[in-house]
Amino acid sequence: MANTRGQFQVDFLRSVAERGGRIVSARFSLQRGPLKSIEPIYSLTLEQNQLRSLQEFPWTSELEQYLLESRQRMDTLSDEADRFAAILLSNVQASAAKFGRDFTHAVLIAVLTDRPRYPLATLLNRAGTAKPSRSSRHFHDCARALGEAVDRLHEIADAALHYEPHEAGTLMTKALEITLDETFHISDADLLFPKHP
Repeated sequence: MANTRGQFQVDFLRSVAERGGRIVSARFSLQRGPLKSIEPIYSLTLEQNQLRSLQEFPWTSELEQYLLESRQRMDTLSDEADRFAAILLSNVQASAAKFGRDFTHAVLIAVLTDRPRYPLATLLNRAGTAKPSRSSRHFHDCARALGEAVDRLHEIADAALHYEPHEAGTLMTKALEITLDETFHISDADLLFPKHP
């Protein structure tokens, strides 16, 4: 297995844990907007031998998987929502690479429209996409990938990270709002083309 950046991150955190160290604080930063150039960052405060140090790690899927498997929550729901949005945006990008960007974006709207538990109607109505044919094999494959990503993340919030049901719902709604906003540049459009009363 190749030693990727994410694998180095995981190996480092595992070595800390093996020496009796632990993560005592976890923050997450997701830069948003038209000028975003900084990749998502984890800021982890580690405690080893009664000494604390702050370590920053760029987001990688390997690090994310390790932290989720370790049931590591973020310090705030706001950071958790940013973290979940980064995971969802990564899934959208993966589907876009496989099925095409515009098609994936249209399927994302269909998938979220089919999940009324998340109050996203205002953003969904502002996302300009064509309606894809729901009868195609591509639609079903793409919808399954995106739908499973959303449902799995909600399950992780609930069962693995032990958020209360109302917290998990709020967290997922906020993460999906960020995902839609970033995918369809809704806030960017409001900033660049403000509506005057």
